[in-house]
Amino acid sequence: MDFAFDDDTRLLCEALRKFLKTEVLPLEEKHKDLLDGGKMSDEVARIGAGIRKKAVEAGFYTVHLPKELGGAGLPYVTTTALREEIAMSGSVILGLYVIGDPPCGPTPLLMLCNDEQRERFLKPLVAGDKTTCFALTEPGAGSDISSIQTMAVRDGDDWVLNGSKIYISNGMHADFFQVFALTKKPGPGEDAMFGCISLFMVDADSPGVERKLMKSMGGDDFQAEITFKDVRVPASNLVGDEGFGFLGAAQWLSGERLMMAIQAVGLARYALAFGTEWAKTRMAFGKPIGKNQGVSFPLADCATQIEAARWLTYRTAWLLDQGETAMTELAMAKVFAADVLGKVADQVMQTLGGIGYMAEHPIERIYRMARVFRIGGGTSEIQRRLIAKGLGL
Repeated sequence: MDFAFDDDTRLLCEALRKFLKTEVLPLEEKHKDLLDGGKMSDEVARIGAGIRKKAVEAGFYTVHLPKELGGAGLPYVTTTALREEIAMSGSVILGLYVIGDPPCGPTPLLMLCNDEQRERFLKPLVAGDKTTCFALTEPGAGSDISSIQTMAVRDGDDWVLNGSKIYISNGMHADFFQVFALTKKPGPGEDAMFGCISLFMVDADSPGVERKLMKSMGGDDFQAEITFKDVRVPASNLVGDEGFGFLGAAQWLSGERLMMAIQAVGLARYALAFGTEWAKTRMAFGKPIGKNQGVSFPLADCATQIEAARWLTYRTAWLLDQGETAMTELAMAKVFAADVLGKVADQVMQTLGGIGYMAEHPIERIYRMARVFRIGGGTSEIQRRLIAKGLGL
Protein backbone atom coordinates (compact mmCIF):
# COMPACT_ATOMS: atom_id res chain seq x y z
CA MET A 1 0.00 0.00 0.00
CA ASP A 2 1.76 3.10 -1.32
CA PHE A 3 0.17 6.54 -1.06
CA ALA A 4 2.97 8.34 -2.90
CA PHE A 5 1.52 10.34 -5.78
CA ASP A 6 2.47 9.18 -9.27
CA ASP A 7 3.83 11.62 -11.84
CA ASP A 8 0.44 12.24 -13.43
CA THR A 9 -1.11 13.17 -10.08
CA ARG A 10 1.75 15.51 -9.20
CA LEU A 11 1.53 17.24 -12.58
CA LEU A 12 -2.25 17.62 -12.30
CA CYS A 13 -1.90 19.11 -8.81
CA GLU A 14 0.68 21.58 -10.08
CA ALA A 15 -1.55 22.56 -12.99
CA LEU A 16 -4.54 22.99 -10.69
CA ARG A 17 -2.49 25.09 -8.27
CA LYS A 18 -1.58 27.38 -11.17
CA PHE A 19 -5.20 27.55 -12.32
CA LEU A 20 -6.36 28.55 -8.85
CA LYS A 21 -3.61 31.16 -8.58
CA THR A 22 -4.33 32.76 -11.94
CA GLU A 23 -8.07 32.25 -12.52
CA VAL A 24 -9.76 31.96 -9.11
CA LEU A 25 -7.93 33.77 -6.32
CA PRO A 26 -7.47 37.06 -8.24
CA LEU A 27 -11.24 37.20 -8.86
CA GLU A 28 -11.89 36.62 -5.17
CA GLU A 29 -9.59 39.49 -4.31
CA LYS A 30 -11.23 41.72 -6.91
CA HIS A 31 -14.75 40.90 -5.66
CA LYS A 32 -13.92 40.67 -1.97
CA ASP A 33 -16.80 42.87 -0.87
CA LEU A 34 -19.26 41.02 -3.08
CA LEU A 35 -18.21 37.61 -1.73
CA ASP A 36 -18.63 38.86 1.85
CA GLY A 37 -16.87 35.92 3.48
CA GLY A 38 -18.53 33.23 1.36
CA LYS A 39 -21.96 34.60 0.46
CA MET A 40 -23.64 33.11 -2.63
CA SER A 41 -25.55 35.81 -4.49
CA ASP A 42 -26.83 35.92 -8.06
CA GLU A 43 -23.81 37.98 -9.03
CA VAL A 44 -21.39 35.54 -7.38
CA ALA A 45 -23.11 32.70 -9.25
CA ARG A 46 -22.55 34.57 -12.52
CA ILE A 47 -18.85 35.05 -11.71
CA GLY A 48 -18.64 31.39 -10.75
CA ALA A 49 -20.20 30.38 -14.08
CA GLY A 50 -17.27 32.03 -15.85
CA ILE A 51 -14.80 30.06 -13.75
CA ARG A 52 -16.79 26.89 -14.41
CA LYS A 53 -16.44 27.33 -18.18
CA LYS A 54 -12.70 27.94 -17.84
CA ALA A 55 -12.42 24.83 -15.67
CA VAL A 56 -14.21 22.83 -18.38
CA GLU A 57 -11.75 24.13 -21.00
CA ALA A 58 -8.79 23.35 -18.73
CA GLY A 59 -10.04 19.80 -18.16
CA PHE A 60 -10.61 20.06 -14.40
CA TYR A 61 -14.38 20.21 -14.20
CA THR A 62 -15.08 16.53 -14.93
CA VAL A 63 -11.96 14.86 -13.54
CA HIS A 64 -14.14 13.03 -10.99
CA LEU A 65 -16.45 11.42 -13.56
CA PRO A 66 -16.01 8.06 -15.28
CA LYS A 67 -15.11 8.20 -18.96
CA GLU A 68 -18.54 6.95 -20.02
CA LEU A 69 -20.03 10.15 -18.57
CA GLY A 70 -17.53 12.39 -20.34
CA GLY A 71 -15.05 12.53 -17.48
CA ALA A 72 -11.36 11.73 -17.09
CA GLY A 73 -11.91 8.49 -15.20
CA LEU A 74 -9.18 9.35 -12.71
CA PRO A 75 -8.58 7.15 -9.66
CA TYR A 76 -9.98 8.22 -6.30
CA VAL A 77 -6.52 8.98 -4.91
CA THR A 78 -5.88 11.49 -7.70
CA THR A 79 -9.25 13.24 -7.42
CA THR A 80 -8.77 13.35 -3.65
CA ALA A 81 -5.43 15.09 -4.13
CA LEU A 82 -7.01 17.66 -6.47
CA ARG A 83 -9.80 18.41 -4.01
CA GLU A 84 -7.23 18.87 -1.26
CA GLU A 85 -5.44 21.46 -3.42
CA ILE A 86 -8.65 23.47 -3.77
CA ALA A 87 -9.38 23.31 -0.03
CA MET A 88 -5.83 24.42 0.82
CA SER A 89 -5.85 27.28 -1.68
CA GLY A 90 -7.71 29.68 0.57
CA SER A 91 -10.53 30.14 -1.92
CA VAL A 92 -13.54 31.70 -0.20
CA ILE A 93 -16.21 30.27 -2.51
CA LEU A 94 -15.23 30.41 -6.19
CA GLY A 95 -13.12 27.24 -5.87
CA LEU A 96 -16.48 25.48 -5.69
CA TYR A 97 -16.74 25.89 -9.46
CA VAL A 98 -13.45 24.25 -10.46
CA ILE A 99 -14.47 20.60 -10.11
CA GLY A 100 -18.09 19.70 -10.86
CA ASP A 101 -18.66 18.24 -7.44
CA PRO A 102 -21.97 18.27 -5.62
CA PRO A 103 -24.11 20.12 -5.11
CA CYS A 104 -23.81 21.99 -8.41
CA GLY A 105 -22.17 19.73 -10.94
CA PRO A 106 -22.44 16.29 -12.50
CA THR A 107 -21.87 13.29 -10.27
CA PRO A 108 -21.52 9.54 -10.93
CA LEU A 109 -25.15 9.26 -9.78
CA LEU A 110 -26.08 10.29 -13.32
CA MET A 111 -24.82 6.95 -14.62
CA LEU A 112 -28.38 5.85 -13.81
CA CYS A 113 -29.66 8.06 -16.62
CA ASN A 114 -30.60 6.51 -19.94
CA ASP A 115 -29.20 7.82 -23.23
CA GLU A 116 -31.98 10.35 -23.77
CA GLN A 117 -31.66 11.67 -20.20
CA ARG A 118 -27.90 11.95 -20.53
CA GLU A 119 -28.39 14.13 -23.60
CA ARG A 120 -30.91 16.40 -21.82
CA PHE A 121 -29.47 16.58 -18.32
CA LEU A 122 -25.93 15.22 -18.17
CA LYS A 123 -24.49 16.83 -21.30
CA PRO A 124 -25.26 20.45 -20.23
CA LEU A 125 -23.78 19.72 -16.78
CA VAL A 126 -20.59 18.29 -18.22
CA ALA A 127 -20.29 21.29 -20.53
CA GLY A 128 -20.69 23.65 -17.58
CA ASP A 129 -23.78 25.24 -19.11
CA LYS A 130 -26.16 24.26 -16.30
CA THR A 131 -26.08 23.36 -12.61
CA THR A 132 -28.20 21.04 -10.49
CA CYS A 133 -28.87 20.16 -6.87
CA PHE A 134 -29.61 17.07 -4.80
CA ALA A 135 -33.12 17.36 -3.31
CA LEU A 136 -33.46 14.70 -0.64
CA THR A 137 -33.73 16.18 2.88
CA GLU A 138 -37.22 17.02 4.16
CA PRO A 139 -38.60 18.95 7.17
CA GLY A 140 -40.02 15.89 8.92
CA ALA A 141 -37.44 13.35 7.87
CA GLY A 142 -33.99 14.90 8.17
CA SER A 143 -31.47 12.13 7.69
CA ASP A 144 -34.12 9.41 8.00
CA ILE A 145 -34.52 8.75 4.30
CA SER A 146 -37.15 6.07 4.79
CA SER A 147 -39.46 8.71 6.35
CA ILE A 148 -39.65 11.14 3.43
CA GLN A 149 -43.16 12.29 2.53
CA THR A 150 -42.78 13.95 -0.88
CA MET A 151 -45.06 11.97 -3.17
CA ALA A 152 -45.20 11.41 -6.92
CA VAL A 153 -48.43 9.98 -8.33
CA ARG A 154 -48.66 8.70 -11.91
CA ASP A 155 -51.18 10.53 -14.10
CA GLY A 156 -51.06 9.48 -17.75
CA ASP A 157 -47.71 10.42 -19.25
CA ASP A 158 -46.75 12.47 -16.18
CA TRP A 159 -46.01 12.10 -12.52
CA VAL A 160 -47.62 14.70 -10.24
CA LEU A 161 -45.20 15.78 -7.52
CA ASN A 162 -46.17 17.23 -4.13
CA GLY A 163 -43.97 17.88 -1.12
CA SER A 164 -41.16 19.98 0.30
CA LYS A 165 -37.37 19.73 0.51
CA ILE A 166 -35.12 21.76 2.82
CA TYR A 167 -31.43 22.66 3.27
CA ILE A 168 -30.91 22.13 -0.47
CA SER A 169 -27.50 23.50 -1.43
CA ASN A 170 -27.54 25.42 -4.73
CA GLY A 171 -31.32 25.15 -4.63
CA MET A 172 -31.75 28.84 -5.50
CA HIS A 173 -29.58 28.69 -8.62
CA ALA A 174 -29.98 25.14 -9.97
CA ASP A 175 -31.42 24.72 -13.46
CA PHE A 176 -32.94 21.39 -12.50
CA PHE A 177 -33.35 19.33 -9.35
CA GLN A 178 -32.60 15.68 -8.62
CA VAL A 179 -35.69 14.91 -6.54
CA PHE A 180 -36.36 11.82 -4.45
CA ALA A 181 -40.03 11.05 -3.90
CA LEU A 182 -42.28 8.20 -2.87
CA THR A 183 -43.94 6.53 -5.82
CA LYS A 184 -45.50 3.97 -3.51
CA LYS A 185 -46.40 4.23 0.16
CA PRO A 186 -44.57 1.62 2.23
CA GLY A 187 -46.69 -1.03 3.88
CA PRO A 188 -46.44 -2.14 7.53
CA GLY A 189 -42.87 -3.11 8.31
CA GLU A 190 -41.73 -2.22 4.78
CA ASP A 191 -38.59 -0.11 4.33
CA ALA A 192 -39.35 2.73 1.91
CA MET A 193 -35.80 2.61 0.52
CA PHE A 194 -36.56 -0.77 -1.06
CA GLY A 195 -39.18 -0.37 -3.77
CA CYS A 196 -40.85 2.90 -2.73
CA ILE A 197 -38.49 5.84 -3.41
CA SER A 198 -37.85 6.99 -6.98
CA LEU A 199 -35.56 9.61 -8.51
CA PHE A 200 -36.82 12.32 -10.86
CA MET A 201 -35.18 15.09 -12.82
CA VAL A 202 -37.35 18.19 -12.34
CA ASP A 203 -36.86 21.41 -14.30
CA ALA A 204 -36.55 24.34 -11.89
CA ASP A 205 -38.94 26.50 -13.90
CA SER A 206 -41.75 23.90 -13.86
CA PRO A 207 -45.15 25.35 -12.85
CA GLY A 208 -45.80 24.71 -9.16
CA VAL A 209 -42.14 24.89 -8.08
CA GLU A 210 -41.39 27.45 -5.37
CA ARG A 211 -37.94 28.30 -4.02
CA LYS A 212 -37.19 30.15 -0.82
CA LEU A 213 -33.77 31.11 0.52
CA MET A 214 -32.92 29.64 3.93
CA LYS A 215 -30.64 31.90 5.98
CA SER A 216 -27.87 29.97 7.70
CA MET A 217 -25.62 30.74 10.66
CA GLY A 218 -22.74 30.87 8.20
CA GLY A 219 -24.46 33.57 6.15
CA ASP A 220 -23.57 31.84 2.88
CA ASP A 221 -27.06 32.15 1.30
CA PHE A 222 -26.58 28.78 -0.37
CA GLN A 223 -29.42 26.64 1.04
CA ALA A 224 -33.02 26.70 -0.13
CA GLU A 225 -36.41 25.29 0.69
CA ILE A 226 -38.04 23.90 -2.44
CA THR A 227 -41.78 23.25 -2.50
CA PHE A 228 -43.59 21.21 -5.15
CA LYS A 229 -47.31 21.87 -5.58
CA ASP A 230 -48.94 19.63 -8.20
CA VAL A 231 -45.79 19.80 -10.31
CA ARG A 232 -46.19 17.72 -13.46
CA VAL A 233 -43.04 15.77 -14.29
CA PRO A 234 -42.84 13.86 -17.58
CA ALA A 235 -42.59 10.10 -17.10
CA SER A 236 -39.43 10.27 -19.21
CA ASN A 237 -37.77 12.14 -16.31
CA LEU A 238 -37.88 9.09 -14.03
CA VAL A 239 -34.26 7.97 -13.53
CA GLY A 240 -33.54 4.28 -13.21
CA ASP A 241 -36.09 1.79 -11.94
CA GLU A 242 -39.23 3.01 -10.25
CA GLY A 243 -39.00 2.55 -6.50
CA PHE A 244 -35.24 2.04 -6.38
CA GLY A 245 -33.95 5.57 -6.87
CA PHE A 246 -32.29 5.92 -3.49
CA LEU A 247 -30.43 2.63 -3.75
CA GLY A 248 -28.87 3.95 -6.93
CA ALA A 249 -27.86 7.13 -5.14
CA ALA A 250 -26.20 5.35 -2.23
CA GLN A 251 -22.90 4.96 -4.08
CA TRP A 252 -22.79 8.68 -4.85
CA LEU A 253 -23.45 9.50 -1.18
CA SER A 254 -20.42 7.40 -0.27
CA GLY A 255 -18.30 9.47 -2.63
CA GLU A 256 -19.59 12.65 -1.01
CA ARG A 257 -18.18 11.50 2.33
CA LEU A 258 -14.73 11.11 0.83
CA MET A 259 -15.00 14.55 -0.78
CA MET A 260 -16.01 16.20 2.49
CA ALA A 261 -13.27 14.41 4.42
CA ILE A 262 -10.49 15.75 2.20
CA GLN A 263 -12.06 19.20 2.10
CA ALA A 264 -11.95 19.22 5.90
CA VAL A 265 -8.31 18.13 5.84
CA GLY A 266 -7.35 20.81 3.32
CA LEU A 267 -9.14 23.54 5.26
CA ALA A 268 -7.48 22.37 8.48
CA ARG A 269 -4.04 22.57 6.84
CA TYR A 270 -4.85 26.06 5.54
CA ALA A 271 -6.02 27.17 8.99
CA LEU A 272 -3.01 25.70 10.80
CA ALA A 273 -0.68 27.73 8.56
CA PHE A 274 -2.21 30.91 10.00
CA GLY A 275 -1.71 29.66 13.54
CA THR A 276 1.91 28.63 13.08
CA GLU A 277 2.87 31.84 11.26
CA TRP A 278 1.24 33.94 13.99
CA ALA A 279 3.01 31.92 16.68
CA LYS A 280 6.37 32.56 14.98
CA THR A 281 5.93 36.31 14.50
CA ARG A 282 3.65 37.51 17.31
CA MET A 283 5.81 38.90 20.10
CA ALA A 284 4.76 38.92 23.73
CA PHE A 285 6.94 39.54 26.76
CA GLY A 286 10.02 39.80 24.57
CA LYS A 287 9.71 36.56 22.57
CA PRO A 288 7.50 34.87 19.92
CA ILE A 289 4.42 33.33 21.51
CA GLY A 290 5.30 30.05 19.79
CA LYS A 291 8.15 29.63 22.27
CA ASN A 292 5.54 29.05 24.97
CA GLN A 293 4.45 25.44 25.43
CA GLY A 294 0.90 26.62 25.97
CA VAL A 295 0.89 27.76 22.32
CA SER A 296 3.30 25.37 20.59
CA PHE A 297 2.04 22.10 22.07
CA PRO A 298 -1.64 22.58 21.05
CA LEU A 299 -0.51 23.48 17.52
CA ALA A 300 1.71 20.40 17.47
CA ASP A 301 -1.34 18.33 18.44
CA CYS A 302 -3.28 19.94 15.59
CA ALA A 303 -0.56 19.03 13.09
CA THR A 304 -0.58 15.42 14.33
CA GLN A 305 -4.35 15.12 14.09
CA ILE A 306 -4.40 16.63 10.59
CA GLU A 307 -1.80 14.14 9.43
CA ALA A 308 -3.80 11.24 10.87
CA ALA A 309 -7.01 12.50 9.20
CA ARG A 310 -5.19 13.03 5.92
CA TRP A 311 -3.81 9.53 5.64
CA LEU A 312 -7.02 7.95 6.87
CA THR A 313 -8.73 9.75 3.99
CA TYR A 314 -6.14 8.74 1.41
CA ARG A 315 -6.23 5.13 2.59
CA THR A 316 -10.00 5.18 2.07
CA ALA A 317 -9.52 6.57 -1.44
CA TRP A 318 -6.98 3.82 -2.12
CA LEU A 319 -9.43 1.16 -0.93
CA LEU A 320 -12.04 2.50 -3.33
CA ASP A 321 -9.49 2.29 -6.13
CA GLN A 322 -9.02 -1.39 -5.24
CA GLY A 323 -12.74 -1.95 -5.78
CA GLU A 324 -13.68 -2.05 -2.09
CA THR A 325 -16.96 -0.48 -0.93
CA ALA A 326 -15.13 0.83 2.18
CA MET A 327 -18.35 1.98 3.87
CA THR A 328 -16.85 1.85 7.36
CA GLU A 329 -13.67 3.62 6.30
CA LEU A 330 -15.64 6.33 4.50
CA ALA A 331 -17.61 7.00 7.66
CA MET A 332 -14.41 7.03 9.73
CA ALA A 333 -12.68 9.46 7.38
CA LYS A 334 -15.61 11.83 7.24
CA VAL A 335 -16.37 11.95 10.96
CA PHE A 336 -12.72 12.11 12.05
CA ALA A 337 -11.70 14.77 9.52
CA ALA A 338 -14.73 16.90 10.45
CA ASP A 339 -13.86 16.65 14.15
CA VAL A 340 -10.22 17.51 13.45
CA LEU A 341 -11.19 20.57 11.41
CA GLY A 342 -13.34 21.79 14.29
CA LYS A 343 -10.52 21.35 16.80
CA VAL A 344 -7.95 23.00 14.55
CA ALA A 345 -10.18 25.98 13.75
CA ASP A 346 -10.90 26.46 17.44
CA GLN A 347 -7.24 26.21 18.47
CA VAL A 348 -6.01 28.52 15.71
CA MET A 349 -8.63 31.11 16.63
CA GLN A 350 -7.48 30.86 20.25
CA THR A 351 -3.85 31.28 19.17
CA LEU A 352 -4.69 34.34 17.09
CA GLY A 353 -6.66 35.88 19.93
CA GLY A 354 -8.83 38.88 19.16
CA ILE A 355 -7.84 39.13 15.52
CA GLY A 356 -9.13 35.60 14.88
CA TYR A 357 -12.57 36.62 16.05
CA MET A 358 -12.74 39.49 13.59
CA ALA A 359 -14.80 38.99 10.44
CA GLU A 360 -11.99 40.18 8.18
CA HIS A 361 -9.72 37.26 9.15
CA PRO A 362 -10.11 34.00 7.15
CA ILE A 363 -10.17 31.87 10.31
CA GLU A 364 -13.53 33.35 11.28
CA ARG A 365 -15.08 31.90 8.11
CA ILE A 366 -13.32 28.56 8.54
CA TYR A 367 -14.52 28.37 12.14
CA ARG A 368 -18.12 28.68 10.91
CA MET A 369 -17.54 26.22 8.06
CA ALA A 370 -16.06 23.67 10.45
CA ARG A 371 -19.35 23.41 12.29
CA VAL A 372 -21.35 22.47 9.23
CA PHE A 373 -18.93 19.68 8.30
CA ARG A 374 -20.33 17.71 11.24
CA ILE A 375 -23.82 18.00 9.73
CA GLY A 376 -23.60 17.95 5.94
CA GLY A 377 -23.16 14.74 3.97
CA GLY A 378 -24.68 12.74 6.80
CA THR A 379 -24.32 13.90 10.39
CA SER A 380 -21.50 12.73 12.62
CA GLU A 381 -24.04 10.61 14.49
CA ILE A 382 -24.93 8.79 11.27
CA GLN A 383 -21.26 8.20 10.49
CA ARG A 384 -20.65 6.77 13.94
CA ARG A 385 -23.68 4.54 13.51
CA LEU A 386 -22.16 3.18 10.29
CA ILE A 387 -18.86 2.58 12.06
CA ALA A 388 -20.62 0.79 14.90
CA LYS A 389 -22.49 -1.31 12.35
CA GLY A 390 -19.14 -2.27 10.85
CA LEU A 391 -18.17 -3.52 14.31
CA GLY A 392 -21.29 -5.65 14.40
CA LEU A 393 -22.99 -3.42 17.00
